[in-house]
Amino acid sequence: MKTPVLYGPDGSVIDFSSAADRAALGEQLATRRNALGGFDLGAALGWLPDPDPVLRKRGDSVHVLEDLMADDEVTQAIQSRKLKTLNRREYRFSPGAANGEEPTAQAERLCDDIVRDFEQLDMDVLISGILDAPYFGMTPIELVFVPDGGRLRLVAADPKPVEWFAFDDDNRLMFRGEFFTQARPVHPYKFVLARHFPTYKNPYGLRLLSRCLWPVAFKRGGIEFWCRFTEKYGQPWLLGTARAGATQPEINRMAADLAAMVQDAVAVVPNGAKVEAVEFSAKGGSQHLEFITHWDKSINKVIKGQTLTSDVGNGHSNAATQTHYQLLGDYSDADALMVETAMNNIAWAYMQVNAAGEFAPLFGYVEPDDYAAQAELDTKLKNLGVRFKKTYFVRTYDLTEDEFELDGEPEDAPNHKEPNATAAGDTNFAEHDTAGNPDPYQQALDAFVKTSLPEAAKRNEKFMAEVKTVLQAAESWEDLQLMLAELLGKSMDEDEQAAFMGDLLTNADLFGRYAMQSKSDDR
Repeated sequence: MKTPVLYGPDGSVIDFSSAADRAALGEQLATRRNALGGFDLGAALGWLPDPDPVLRKRGDSVHVLEDLMADDEVTQAIQSRKLKTLNRREYRFSPGAANGEEPTAQAERLCDDIVRDFEQLDMDVLISGILDAPYFGMTPIELVFVPDGGRLRLVAADPKPVEWFAFDDDNRLMFRGEFFTQARPVHPYKFVLARHFPTYKNPYGLRLLSRCLWPVAFKRGGIEFWCRFTEKYGQPWLLGTARAGATQPEINRMAADLAAMVQDAVAVVPNGAKVEAVEFSAKGGSQHLEFITHWDKSINKVIKGQTLTSDVGNGHSNAATQTHYQLLGDYSDADALMVETAMNNIAWAYMQVNAAGEFAPLFGYVEPDDYAAQAELDTKLKNLGVRFKKTYFVRTYDLTEDEFELDGEPEDAPNHKEPNATAAGDTNFAEHDTAGNPDPYQQALDAFVKTSLPEAAKRNEKFMAEVKTVLQAAESWEDLQLMLAELLGKSMDEDEQAAFMGDLLTNADLFGRYAMQSKSDDR
């Protein structure tokens, strides 16, 4: 048998037949120690320094991040994101097995054991702690086992403070305590880590709260200045005009009376003097509000990736709000995946201490059936010519056969179909059905053309000419949507675009279906 060789870019042969070369393939070259010329940074300091750029510039540690939770915008942003995942109440463990094989009896027993153990744990506290990882970078989870017959029973899985832990030069977790005592490695089956985007350079994970430090600091300063501004300029000023020839003592006494008037609204002024209330008319207050709103939005963008789910106003379209809500759903899906990863790591440690070498149980969320999406898919398949049977609806929608009948398919002849009849859900774009009644789709298209297009053309012939050009130039349905959106953005706001695009694309779809049916009938 020939030894495998590797050819270099210049055609030279790189031979890995020697033991030394093969050993080099199993060693790491790009390490911190090699990058620092042999200097062991972790050994010199006791642990790897935290590389968070924001905390390093401020000279702070991870302790300061908890103070940010006092800000109302930070709190609501974190809660709204975490609750999207915490509200997923359906999850389960299933026995592990090799692909395509049934789980062994031991794997099933291991799964039953971990389910019983987790029934005694507070899952809300555990999952909430795991979901803190994006904000603090990571969440260390300590596992506590006690002997129970012939196995080790899991009695606790507690999230612990992130500031008590660090990493060594090899990115292994170490416990250093509250006062930064000598750090020591932890047992791999004793602690499980949930981390948010860790890297070799930064094993501590990406901390979203550290990116909120400056927005919160600027916001707090702005609110403090805004309070002083409101106190000074938010109430009317009392402007006193002394009588002609008034002496300085009289002027001072009048000023003192006006100052006391702020408290009791009563003042006595000399004969001939005048007092009036003057209101401040500058717009400085609104500028402060815009300043604070800017930092609130920055906080929401860092934590949730968007702003409209917490700031829905008259200036935002429904389409934009739905897009932002979908983005929050994407973040929730990523958080759910992080929870699944952490729980599977716990299950792996559980397997190691109870049945080493067996397949570990698998944790996963159980998504509820989305019947609306399934019905939409079924409608599209039906329009393509797919014919469903009763058994499909019984299995997919959890129905029983005596609860429904399929239109157009009698019980005595389920597969019989008249030449001009359509199955349930089929779209028939002929001008008349078999009974001679006008086709509803054609009527809808005619009504749209009769009412919408002439009126739009009357208002803006140039614009409608551009729409026609776009319709002719589009090579696909996706091109049509993008080109129309670009065109409409020049002359309509988002709400008007959404309404017009809905009508135009719906009726364009209807017309396309009608045209295809007409071609089929001509054949």
